[in-house]
Amino acid sequence: MTNNMNLQHNVSELADMATEKMNLNKILAEIGPEIEKEGLVCDAENKFAEKNFSLLKSKGIYKALIPTELGGGGVPYSELCHFLRDLAQYCPSTSLALSMHMHLISVLVFKHMNGDAAATKTLQAVVEKNLVLLSTGGGDWVSSNGSARKVDGGYRITCVKPFCSGSPIANVAVMSCAYDDGTKEHVIHFSAPMNSEGIEIINDWNAMGMRGTGSNSVRFSDVFIPDEKITLIRERGKWHPVWDVVATLAFPVFISPYAGIVEAIAKKTIAIVTNRGKHDPYILSSLGDMHNHYQITRMALDTLIDNAKNLVLKPNSHSASVALQSKSIITEHGRQCAQSAMEALGGYSYYHKAGIERLYRDLLAGEFHPMQASKQREMLGNFLVGKTLAG
Repeated sequence: MTNNMNLQHNVSELADMATEKMNLNKILAEIGPEIEKEGLVCDAENKFAEKNFSLLKSKGIYKALIPTELGGGGVPYSELCHFLRDLAQYCPSTSLALSMHMHLISVLVFKHMNGDAAATKTLQAVVEKNLVLLSTGGGDWVSSNGSARKVDGGYRITCVKPFCSGSPIANVAVMSCAYDDGTKEHVIHFSAPMNSEGIEIINDWNAMGMRGTGSNSVRFSDVFIPDEKITLIRERGKWHPVWDVVATLAFPVFISPYAGIVEAIAKKTIAIVTNRGKHDPYILSSLGDMHNHYQITRMALDTLIDNAKNLVLKPNSHSASVALQSKSIITEHGRQCAQSAMEALGGYSYYHKAGIERLYRDLLAGEFHPMQASKQREMLGNFLVGKTLAG
């Protein structure tokens, strides 16, 4: 009788563990220092931070956002964004590359929550096969690139996609390609296993910052995509409702790392100035200016994350416009925060040992995610006078 009771207790305990939500703060406190150390090495040696991603994968982080009923970590969307912000303070490259997988997962979770069976099936496959999804940081925006042709049972895709963060460990590419059917230009959205015939990673990631992200270009050479792997065909160059979803739900995920970089710059600068003990007025003025810009980025990030309402909403032009505006505010004021920090530190900020120059280099990459500042302002202007958003 006692043995049966103990067995029932153990089974119940295992069931509770299976549905327990992942504690991201606890995991980050445990692995953060190791990630930071490896990230510094990878930046210095200009190489992919593969050990960091293997560590994150071993902790189940790649599945963190997926609901527990599908075998994932069940972490709320807002907590994931905050985790990416905090992770970036240990290693920006690691956080950004992880976010490029996670922003795809966030859209899939939203679709699952709204009854999309195909999204549910994909999320289950991510859990069961431990898959890493791959996208491009900007090459798949409204107009996309490349060329596609219709064949029996599907399409043949030829294109090169740059900025594919995490490409060395990715399993499935989630991309788009331009398609002209002879009457109108379209864009085809599709997914394909990375080991498909004709898919090749071009090892061309040699950049100013975000060196550890493995953001190589991926070449598709006449790759066959079956019809069942086509998720959307839309008119090229025109805003489609899918971008309301992407802007509202994906942007907070891949912009959170940049807000984390800004926070790291502010913290480091305050610590250095404080430890010096000599506080000339112009230094204090620069420090104050730095913190003003930092606070603006914090508020913009809060707005960006709150705007997604933990995926319980119907994205629309308004939520997309808020997301695009918040992204621009974070990148613009983030740069100004970094510049004021360097003014406060003077020539010392230029030394690698100060820890600012690497963060500054990584921060600059934020501008190159959609959409760039001038285009965002134009789109916002259109929205404010009641016109349709345009890509």
